[in-house]
Amino acid sequence: MDIISGHNLRQTWDDLAELHGDKTALIFEDASGNATQYSYAGLNGEINRAANLFTALGVVKGERVALHLNNSVEFILCWFGLAKIGAVMVPVNTHWLLDECAYLAEKCGIRRVVTTTEFLPIYSQIRAGAQTDLEQILVTDLKDGGVVEGVGDFAQLLSQYSTRFVAESEIGWDDTAEILFTSGTTSRPKGVVITHYNLRFAGYYSAWQAALRSDDVYMTAMPVYHIDCQCTAAMAAFSAGATFVLLEKFSARNFWSQVCKYQATVTECIPLMMRTMMMQPQQPWERNHRLREVMFYLSMPDQEKDAFIDRFNVRLLTSWGMTETIVGIIGDRPGDKRRWPSIGRTGFGYEARIVSPEGQELAAGEIGEIQVKGIPGRTIFKEYYQAPEATAKAIGPDGWLRTGDSGYVDEEGFFYFVDRSCNMVKRGGENISCMEIENIITDHPKVIEAAVIGVKDSIRDEAIKAFVVLRPDADINEQDIINYCSEKMAKFKVPSFVELLPSLPRTCTGKVRKNLLCEKE
Repeated sequence: MDIISGHNLRQTWDDLAELHGDKTALIFEDASGNATQYSYAGLNGEINRAANLFTALGVVKGERVALHLNNSVEFILCWFGLAKIGAVMVPVNTHWLLDECAYLAEKCGIRRVVTTTEFLPIYSQIRAGAQTDLEQILVTDLKDGGVVEGVGDFAQLLSQYSTRFVAESEIGWDDTAEILFTSGTTSRPKGVVITHYNLRFAGYYSAWQAALRSDDVYMTAMPVYHIDCQCTAAMAAFSAGATFVLLEKFSARNFWSQVCKYQATVTECIPLMMRTMMMQPQQPWERNHRLREVMFYLSMPDQEKDAFIDRFNVRLLTSWGMTETIVGIIGDRPGDKRRWPSIGRTGFGYEARIVSPEGQELAAGEIGEIQVKGIPGRTIFKEYYQAPEATAKAIGPDGWLRTGDSGYVDEEGFFYFVDRSCNMVKRGGENISCMEIENIITDHPKVIEAAVIGVKDSIRDEAIKAFVVLRPDADINEQDIINYCSEKMAKFKVPSFVELLPSLPRTCTGKVRKNLLCEKE
């Protein structure tokens, strides 16, 4: 039995509007505390407006449209509006700088982007370049009728179109709905291809995992360009007919009052959020909430976890996954026992195992690589965009997805996370490729080579440290390297620490021995 039954996201929203009508679907609170809300029928109408606008602008099925937006209603409208006409959303990490955005635009042949005045200079520069497909920039926050040459006013244009869907195009469940770029262990981010089926399945799966009902309120401040916000929160809430509360930004000072204000029953947190909330003055009303679950990602020391639970009177629902798995395929299950610090057990539709470097499945208690199996394009990602070799390397001939994360499983099927791939850093919820940073640093004319590692950080899980070997005549210092990185990459990728070395330790085959660099810390 196929629970998706061949449906696509257009059908999803038409069904939701018919079924739930005036029930509140979305509440959005901006950084100033102003809230707007939409019913299921009303939100579907606005999604139709967006679909009709994109059609009128010439967007066709399969075309890739970039969304460089902070958490906003406009992101939701564009996401599903593009899906309704069979176009492909390409969300952009809002921390990315010019070079990173230009790479994405070139890789995907982006002709149109929806963004804000904050990021407009990036795309103005890209469009002015000699080699670019970018033709049209739509800006969501032009104020007081402001006009910028060559830029469309998204809000003004949107208002001109009907709330009744008028476009006609055939959409299949296996059509691409999104390409989500994520840092891997290669020098450049890879585009994870996500289908209509993937997103619909994610909604049902995540709603099951959190035991969502139509009277639930799911609140999140996770960024909309992340898989967590899209598939663990938004798709789950909408699939259950629940109310989805989207905050523009996370504020440690305000988050818990927002939990109480909106009577949220489910929310999601990473350790960075929890640690900064614990730094806030304790309030007498903190435990007067309706939270049933706090979806939780990544590891956290027992003492910190217990202190958070005791202070706010909550319980954590652990979940482990990656962009390629679409959802948290290993996690706590509804009605099942929980075993801290386990990351949970395998959910429905998936298999998981622990494998040795030689490819042999390991017994309980033995540490190896976590591998998972699903169906490409359905329960796991379809492929890496225009990267068949990377896809084949990730998903072996036997169908198992190599995650690069290490862990072990106990006799009862509970999995335990041990460490990440050696070439990745996890910083405040962001996956960062060490190789990408190394390549940028070694582009500096006075640098010979560099090695990047993650070091423990009490707030952001890991900080980034770069070991750099300079050319003999170099007259730069550690701060110069940090300044150079600040100009070339997103802020969250910039190393916090730089150490200059005469050389890097290597194996007999020439590979950098990062384990020795880690031992220095």
